[in-house]
Amino acid sequence: MDFTQNKLSKSEWENIEVPISEYEKKIVLLIIQGYNDVNIRFNESQSLFSHIKIEKTPEIEYFLYKKYFDEEISTIMKKYGKGLNINFTAQQISGELRTLKSADSIRLQNLDNHIKINKTYIFEFLLLDLCKDMIKHISKSKSRYAFYLYTLIQIKKSSIENINQYVVNFVDSLIEYGNSITKTSEIITNAYDFIEKNPYLLKHEDKMLFTHQKELFTICKNPSPKLILYTAPTGTGKTLSPIGLSENYRIIFVCVARHIGLALAKAAISVEKKVAFAFGCETASDIRLHYFSAINFTKHRKSGGIYKVDNSVGDNVEIMICDVQSYLTAMYYMLAFNPAENIITYWDEPTITMDYESHPLHTIIKQNWMENKIPTMVLSCATLPKEDEIHSVFDDFRCKFDGAEIHTINSYDCKKSIPILNKDGFCVLPHYIFEKYNEMIKCIEYCKENKTLLRYFDLREIVRFIKYICDNNEEEYLIDVKYSIDTYFDSNISNITMNSLKEYYLELLLHMKDGIDKWTDIYKEILHIRKAKYYSIPPLLKTSSVENIKNKIDNGALRRTNSVVIETEKQFKKLTPSGILITTNDAHTLTDGPTIFLAEDVNKIGNFYIQQTNIPPTVFQSILMKITKNSEFIKRIEELEGMIEVKETKTASLGDEKTNAKESGRLCKESQAWMEQINKLRKEIKLVSLDASYIPNTRPHQQCWAPNGEINETSFVSNIGEDVAKTIMELNIENHLKVLLLLGIGMFTDVKCVEYREIMKKLADEQRLFIIIASTDYIYGTNYQFCHGFIGKDLTRMTQQKTLQAMGRIGRNNIQQDYTIRFRDDEMLKQLFCKEDDNLEARNMCLLFNSDF
Repeated sequence: MDFTQNKLSKSEWENIEVPISEYEKKIVLLIIQGYNDVNIRFNESQSLFSHIKIEKTPEIEYFLYKKYFDEEISTIMKKYGKGLNINFTAQQISGELRTLKSADSIRLQNLDNHIKINKTYIFEFLLLDLCKDMIKHISKSKSRYAFYLYTLIQIKKSSIENINQYVVNFVDSLIEYGNSITKTSEIITNAYDFIEKNPYLLKHEDKMLFTHQKELFTICKNPSPKLILYTAPTGTGKTLSPIGLSENYRIIFVCVARHIGLALAKAAISVEKKVAFAFGCETASDIRLHYFSAINFTKHRKSGGIYKVDNSVGDNVEIMICDVQSYLTAMYYMLAFNPAENIITYWDEPTITMDYESHPLHTIIKQNWMENKIPTMVLSCATLPKEDEIHSVFDDFRCKFDGAEIHTINSYDCKKSIPILNKDGFCVLPHYIFEKYNEMIKCIEYCKENKTLLRYFDLREIVRFIKYICDNNEEEYLIDVKYSIDTYFDSNISNITMNSLKEYYLELLLHMKDGIDKWTDIYKEILHIRKAKYYSIPPLLKTSSVENIKNKIDNGALRRTNSVVIETEKQFKKLTPSGILITTNDAHTLTDGPTIFLAEDVNKIGNFYIQQTNIPPTVFQSILMKITKNSEFIKRIEELEGMIEVKETKTASLGDEKTNAKESGRLCKESQAWMEQINKLRKEIKLVSLDASYIPNTRPHQQCWAPNGEINETSFVSNIGEDVAKTIMELNIENHLKVLLLLGIGMFTDVKCVEYREIMKKLADEQRLFIIIASTDYIYGTNYQFCHGFIGKDLTRMTQQKTLQAMGRIGRNNIQQDYTIRFRDDEMLKQLFCKEDDNLEARNMCLLFNSDF
């Protein structure tokens, strides 16, 4: 990724004005309110009282029960509750209640139709539906009842106000009965379906601050100087935390990757926070204020809106967003209007470039640290070195600011599993990696210290291992009684969550009886019985190398290396673990959303997928001919535009102001003729498209490549659109980029064409690309949502911390879908789960965050 510290472009300015979604806005407002009340929470689910917005009284509550819930409960009990020892009867809720006032009665009658239409949005009706499904399955002796029991137990924890107490009594009676007939092991055995794939849990859970945000806000309320190491998983709101801090402090947000700063600006502006920007600044005169921050400005003579802002007056600025190069300029600017103790420097991803022995930004980073005058600094990152690795940084900060405190915030908040797959398509967990028990124990101890790794433990594989141990425990006595399921979870279904199961998995491995003697046999058996996560038809047989395909395309040669499948019935019936052929055999495994492929040589990966797409030579030749012809038109258009520019650009007599006749529309005769030629040439540019059978995961494509031709509706398909495709065809870029776009593949590489890069960013943001192929530095520059990721085998030099950063790009959205991170080199996996001998990021931090020359 390009870390050049430049001023904001026009498109970047325009993009920050686009409001965030209403849901995102609610989250940002929660963070703002959470600064003063860290325990704040809200739930979008509504009780009947909240939905109809009437005052709650005992009379009305009973009336609503009798009118809307009593008959439903009676029907459930009559139909499915016979013979079940459920401690609930209608008489339990009777009592002496006054008659409704006539005004209330009339009002409720008027709301009757509204309530019936909106039943699906009312929480009590959801509870009764779950109760009905639960007792129905119990009456038919089906184990599926446990799903509804677990769901009821968990969603009842939500802070939904004014739930009808009579409905709650009924639900509690069913939960009590369900608990009495359910073993904890039944819930754990089905944990993947009950927890990870449960559509009710995330939808109806409370929205509240993450634990790390609560800690940050609490610590920052202490006015003393402080250095805060703020570590939390990606996608858990770290970047939005400064908006909460701005309720009481002025914030200088420092980012190397400008996309992160602009994402913060967009969110802040959407809630009318006062923002300023310092990108590519040499002096304070380069700082720019957003209109909300302006105090002195000139109004437009006609529209009455702000025309010109006086950027030198920054009293109103709440959040200054700057790049690393501009930090000192931004700092002195903010100090001109605020005392230092009222400012927080919030340094986002300070380890960027720290994985290089040397980097052009290192000198700037060191200077920023040495000259920093802000006594409160937050170093925010998904991966920061441990305290014992950077003691010198703490000592240096204390020397600069008397009485400075050092705080460490570590969080592993996560509500989803993002499985890691090895190069053969098998899930990776510690018990699959280490054959020697003592090596595995070291790994487990490291995971307990770095619980952010738990996010990448596949819950299904954990459940399989737990079940294996418990099934074999009676015969071989593998674990102590205190680590049995019922003892560990205290026979309380409510205690079973995704995190608690993953922690239980670690404890099982750590406390196995005679592990050293028994582990080797266990290891061999679990490897023998494990299954790949995905399967596909036999892979293509490559007949020749792909190394020079880019040159073949761009030089206009119509030759093409081919890959073929030996189409025998026997081979097609035999399934193999899914691999890397994600434009053909393995495309169906990329579900729910886009994929990112991180590699050192992005062009090589792009060319590989062109070659492996199996486009017949005649079709491929036709496409290249059209693209080549379009390129000729584009080249001629650029020549004519250059001629018009030279002909029509004049220097006006007023100072250095330039008048472009082309833009004003006043062209001379010769230029008009050239413009007519341009218009004719533009009409000659043809839209190039591929048949749907070559575009990954379309129905024709899946019928050809998916196992047995079965259609997977969740398999993700690109959506480029004709307008974008035509625009790309009109750009002066290399032909292989155009071919890739037809397949739904975007490249983030050193393309000179700015317009291509902007289009790729837009397509990525809108989730319209099938795959993005990018270098590893790109990981710091995006908050885009990816469901799957590949870590290329040419990234073996990537540090453990940067690997975790790369993994953090996956699964950032707010719903549980199928996610995977697929490593192309298994050696990187062992490094991921073990402590590094030499932490390069820590070494560089100690060197650069130091005031000595």
